[in-house]
Amino acid sequence: MDRPARLRIAMIGSRGVPCVYGGIERHVSETGSRLAARGHSVTVYGRRPFCAAGEHLGMRVRVLPAVPTKNLESASNTLAATVAALFGSYDVVHFHGVGPALFSWMTASRGTATVCTIHALDYRQSKWGRAARALLRRGERTAMERADAVVAVSRLMAADLGERYGREVHYIPNGAELREAPTFDEARSLGLEPGRYVLAVGRFIVERGFHTLLDAWRSVETPFRLVVAGDARFAERYAKRLAARADGRVIMPGYVSGRLLDELYAHCAFYVLPSLVEGLPISLIEAMAFRRPALVSDIPENLEAGGEAVVSFPRGDACGLAAALERMLRMDETERERRGRLGRERVAAEYTWDHVADELERLYAGLLDPRRAPAGKESGRG
Repeated sequence: MDRPARLRIAMIGSRGVPCVYGGIERHVSETGSRLAARGHSVTVYGRRPFCAAGEHLGMRVRVLPAVPTKNLESASNTLAATVAALFGSYDVVHFHGVGPALFSWMTASRGTATVCTIHALDYRQSKWGRAARALLRRGERTAMERADAVVAVSRLMAADLGERYGREVHYIPNGAELREAPTFDEARSLGLEPGRYVLAVGRFIVERGFHTLLDAWRSVETPFRLVVAGDARFAERYAKRLAARADGRVIMPGYVSGRLLDELYAHCAFYVLPSLVEGLPISLIEAMAFRRPALVSDIPENLEAGGEAVVSFPRGDACGLAAALERMLRMDETERERRGRLGRERVAAEYTWDHVADELERLYAGLLDPRRAPAGKESGRG
């Protein structure tokens, strides 16, 4: 594709780069670094204490304060970042998440091209009280009414939002990087053997369904280990509930990243995602990129991402999950390899970060010069 002229892009709504926490951070880090490598000026607004000011993979990182509480951390930092962006002479300001989108009217009203990516319908999470859910819904509405372009990371979400608000919603998914499996070195420190453990990765929130997984695992007779890797920020009570459910075969190493996380993905017997709510699960796509078979809850977002590559079980059903775990543990190697290959092919066809960066670059160019907008762009409207 023809490259647009050098753009000045601000990314708002993540905790910062390098990727330090969750899906939005991974999305911003992977897409922002690729856009920077193509010659664009990318500024990522982050939060203390998650990142440091400076430069990372070609992106400028600006760190602004945040009130460190569950309800105010994102809003306070996003407000500060939006005010800073108003004086930054950017061509595009890109908000990530329905919460940060609450402030998108500020840049839109100044005439700056404003993009909002909705990664998940966060008001569905049980951790938020009534007032917080109302603000998150307001953020969604603000994005849909004021942003120049709205992006959803799943086809399902794009269709739902487009139908509810009667406007175009662009589908640009999450992604993964296609890499070969690293050797199994760092993961040995956890007492693991390659191919002899099952892996789950994610934040310790109720919607990830780890309590269902641990309940199911207790009834499965196997010498395999279960690794549940995740972070418990603002969810310490739930983390204690999980620890109380874990038997001696369960390893909970906390937040992992980098080489260790890659090893865990690449050498697990299979990946399991028991979530109750998702946007488009990056962790599943990453497991598929490493050719690993996967077992997922049957929510539409998981099935959209996994397609024929995954095995599913009824959402929230510990007995159903236990039976599915046993089937996966008995699965012969030929079938595991087949499903792993299907998953890798699916990622290569639709979910690479290079493809995601291509689509964002086209979207930005089309906003700034409508003649460059792609014809027949897939969206949430029929």
